[in-house]
Parts: sequence; structure tokens; C-alpha cells
Amino acid sequence: MAWLHDYWLRLLAVLLALGALATLPFVYYQLMNWVVMGAAILIARDAFKQHQEAIVWLFILLAVVFNPIAPLYLGQFAWKIADVIAALLLVASFFMVPARHTKIA
Repeated sequence: MAWLHDYWLRLLAVLLALGALATLPFVYYQLMNWVVMGAAILIARDAFKQHQEAIVWLFILLAVVFNPIAPLYLGQFAWKIADVIAALLLVASFFMVPARHTKIA
């Protein structure tokens, strides 16, 4: 259960990003952008604390792409690709960047 406590936002972001591959109401995509951006910022923060500079910049870029305040206007196909890439990066973050409460061995 501790794992879920530390990674719930990342897991939610993965599920929402993959769910965005379906045709859904616009409000779903807005919610997904907020969640993915928030998860990316928190992952970047954790990576920064662990001195993983390249990963910090990667997740800052992800946060910028999914920023709901100043959104990028891409075509539907480009967004599908971005959603898959985001989901893959978020899944990889489980292994690359331990959560802030997880002890590093």
C-alpha cells in the first residue's frame, strides 16, 4: 500500500494519458492535462532532489507540452502520439525516479 501512496498521481496520469487515446469530451482532455502536468512537475522535483538533471529537463518539457494554461495546438494525431509518449515516460519514471518518500538504496 505504501507504493500506491507514493505513486498514485503518476499512476492516475498514466491511466488518463492512455484514456485520451479514445474520443472523449473536451473536459476529459483538460483534466488529463492538469494531472499529467502536475505529475511531471512532481517527478521533475524528485529528480532534482536526486541530482538527475537530464530527467528534470525531460519532465519539465512534458509539463510544458501538457500545460493547460497556455496550451499547445496540435492535430489529433500529434496529440495521440504525445499521449503515448507521456504514458511511457510516466511509467518509466516509476523506475528512474523514486518518489520523494521512497528510500534510495
